[in-house]
Order: sequence, then C-alpha cells, then structure tokens
Amino acid sequence: ELKELNARATGEVAIREAVQEVTAWAQDARFSTTSYSNGGRSTALIKDWKDLTTQVCDFQALLGSLKASHFFGTFADTVTHYEAKLALLDRVLSQLNPIQRKWVYLEPIFARGAMPNEQPRFARVDEEFTSIMQGVADDPRVFSLLRVSNLPETLSAILDQLERCQKALSDFLE
Repeated sequence: ELKELNARATGEVAIREAVQEVTAWAQDARFSTTSYSNGGRSTALIKDWKDLTTQVCDFQALLGSLKASHFFGTFADTVTHYEAKLALLDRVLSQLNPIQRKWVYLEPIFARGAMPNEQPRFARVDEEFTSIMQGVADDPRVFSLLRVSNLPETLSAILDQLERCQKALSDFLE
C-alpha cells in the first residue's frame, strides 16, 4: 500500500511539473519581432517562426504523452484546456506565417500604386494584417494573439485575398 501511494505521488508530481512547464510557457512566451518599414509606416513582423512552432509542437507532444499515465485523471481538465489552446495556436501560426511572407512580398508592389484594379483588395488585407500585427506589437505574449475574435477565419480570408492579389500580379506579369 505504501509503494502504491509512493508511485501515485511520484506519477502525479511528474504530471504536475509538466503542466506547470506548459503553464509557465503560456504565460511568458513572447513573439520575437522585427520592424518592417515602408513609405513612412512601420509594421511589426514575427521572426523566429521555427523556434516558436517547435515549442508549440513539443508542448503538444508533452501533453499528449501525459494521457498515458494512470494518474492523468486529476489533471485532465487542465491538460485538455492547454491542448485546445495549443491546437488553436498551431493553426493560427500555420496561417499567419505564409500570410506574413506574402504580405512582405506584395506590400512594396502595391504601395507603389501598381495594379490599380487590385488596390482595393490589397488595401483591405493590408489593413487587417497590420491591425493584427499591431496587436502583436502592443502585447507580444504569444497566447494574447488567441484573444482576437474569429482569428482563424480572418486569417483564412486574408490568405485567400493575398493569394488572389498574387495571382493577379502573376497574370499581369505574364
């Protein structure tokens, strides 16, 4: 009975420490940004994408591995909460990375007034993207990004519109 109690305590301590590690990261993780300037305005851009996505994946794997423990039950709600947050963060980051790359490519082209027919489309996307990035600059905590309402849907729409702008540019250049 004492061995069983000791095993349970040891198992729970290991899970508690893992959950505390995720909690600390969720509270402290910050975006590393750089400033992109063009035409007198400055936009924060996220850098070190690989490190950030690796950390998210590592924590997702860590939380997934905790479920195999016999002592998981006590922590199920907390782990499920962080799994959902990390899954959303992973989705958002996987959308935001290509958006940022496409925006950096297209912004100087549209800023010079090229392709007047596509200007309104790019202007809307530009406004939405720079607003999101201003939020990142104002509060660089990674999990704060998830407070933006309907962010996955907004990012999907931005990516779609940027792809349309890019296709129009490609068609124009051919």
